Amino acid sequence: MTRFRKPKIAYPFLIAAAVVAIAGFALCMATADIQEREYKDLQLRAAVRMEKAEAYLKERILAKGGVIEPEDLNKTALMGPEFSEIVTTPGNEDAKRTSLNPNFAAAMVRWFTEAGVEEGDTIAIGTSGSFPGLMIASLCAATEMNVRVSIIASCGASMHGATRIEYPIFEYLRDLREGGFAEFDLIAVSGGGDDDHGSGLYASLGIEGTEEIFDRLCLEACTWSGAEYIKYDSLTDSIRRRLELYPDDVKLFINIGGASANSGSSSYTLNFPQGLVMPEDAPKIPSVANKGLNYEYAERNVPVLNLLNVKLLASENDIAYDAVPMQKAGESGVYAVKKYNRVIIIATLLLEFLVLAAGVMITRGCRPWLPGNRRRSSS
Repeated sequence: MTRFRKPKIAYPFLIAAAVVAIAGFALCMATADIQEREYKDLQLRAAVRMEKAEAYLKERILAKGGVIEPEDLNKTALMGPEFSEIVTTPGNEDAKRTSLNPNFAAAMVRWFTEAGVEEGDTIAIGTSGSFPGLMIASLCAATEMNVRVSIIASCGASMHGATRIEYPIFEYLRDLREGGFAEFDLIAVSGGGDDDHGSGLYASLGIEGTEEIFDRLCLEACTWSGAEYIKYDSLTDSIRRRLELYPDDVKLFINIGGASANSGSSSYTLNFPQGLVMPEDAPKIPSVANKGLNYEYAERNVPVLNLLNVKLLASENDIAYDAVPMQKAGESGVYAVKKYNRVIIIATLLLEFLVLAAGVMITRGCRPWLPGNRRRSSS
């Protein structure tokens, strides 16, 4: 029969330690010093630009026969259907809704500034069609900061991204530029999907004709933009060609979505952190040829902004996740910095340590007045 083992610390002390932690946390939050970022006005202009750009794109999409999808709870018209010939991978509808929050443009200004990007600098963007909202945010921020942008876009998109055949990611780009919301150079396009070949879920199911759709959309984009169509048998060649096409003076590389040329297709792909990754914080660079542009630029000591995990990115910038209705420009906490009282933090940790330490010592002493430590008296 298993004997009951006395706890190493009595429960009242655990409760007391929890009370100390909760009280310290509440006091720390209540006394936090909220300071506006020095570039708040720039952030707000970028967010307002994104808000107006999305309203304009909505008009364009509806005018071309697009409909508001049932999952588009904020009725932006910027979420595409769940399935189409250019859908490459599954996608979370809540992440797609969140990525359209205009305050992400303010987050981009923050990241650009922290990366050391200044007016007149050049940044490179590699984007799939998976998160058009994050692409819009990046371009609006860059335009407000007078930063030069070279972009390579892939046609493929995960579910509820830019998945409309009549309005792929290339059309987002064209209307953003023609509408006066963004300045950039579209230097190349590709199909995207597995190994950047222009294949999607339909093709994996044996449905024929999907590759021709990718080809047609890419060639149409090349016609109006003058971009190069990147299409090689190997992913390594696709990555190499991108490095050749991007300018040599790139100050920041931005990956939006999970295009294999940008994220890579090796086992190291998911090891690359989310958000802004400065050269000194980059993970170990793998030696494989298909490691992707995130690693390629990190190896060149260029900061990388990796945008894929929307929930984590939103949390980092105090942007509401999957808010319905969606936040308006200026409503997020990304425009300010919270500074917490270090004295309160240290005092809370010290007091909690003392409570737990005292609890361990007293419990081991088997004091009879502690619950669970009373011994039966002998008769």
